[in-house]
Amino acid sequence: MKNILSLFSIVAVLFSTVAFATDVTSNESKQIDWSTLNEHVQVKEIANPFENLEIEQIRMLQQVAIVDDITASGQEIDAESKKLADTARKTLADQGIDIKSMFKIREEIITQREQEFQSTNPALDNQNIEMSGFLLPLEFEGKKIKEFLLVPYVGACIHEPPPAPNQIVYAKLKTPVEPPSLSMFTAIKVNGLMKSELVSPELNLVDGAKQIPTSYTLTVDSVEFIEPNK
Repeated sequence: MKNILSLFSIVAVLFSTVAFATDVTSNESKQIDWSTLNEHVQVKEIANPFENLEIEQIRMLQQVAIVDDITASGQEIDAESKKLADTARKTLADQGIDIKSMFKIREEIITQREQEFQSTNPALDNQNIEMSGFLLPLEFEGKKIKEFLLVPYVGACIHEPPPAPNQIVYAKLKTPVEPPSLSMFTAIKVNGLMKSELVSPELNLVDGAKQIPTSYTLTVDSVEFIEPNK
């Protein structure tokens, strides 16, 4: 599976998020939960032919994909890379693998994955919303929080891979607030203006920093810190 994901990542940057826009802005806050963020997604099952390939076949497809993508972008390709790709292309063809068909399915799978995990709900764009989650601080002003990630569960982005970008909200407070404690994953309820915007704010951790892709941004009007067990 890792090899397949690696193969997909080669061209993922060529795709952009489908942007949804709406002129409708309501002054009333719409109460939503985490399922609202991706309720627009229509899951389509696509047979994955890469699951039946050997690792070496995946590697050769990767070589071909790299050269094809570089060529398509108008950049020059070095002779050694082209030779490796040509050899891989012939070997795969001899093994009965239809590269063109495989790459077409790859694009369908990438598009489907982006729809599932990265696209945003058009009904939420430019709308005032209220939702609950857990606060992961990003930036402080003294002891006050200026920016944070709103995540659906404790441990998200730190102790395990981050949730899908459309399951994370990048929040900016209009007025920084001082939390009751500086601990991570404080339960909160927020109110503000939601927008569809793919960004990757940097999260600083003990062992370094990493960028967390998010599909939503929220300009926070108010935040309520929820006491434990409340």
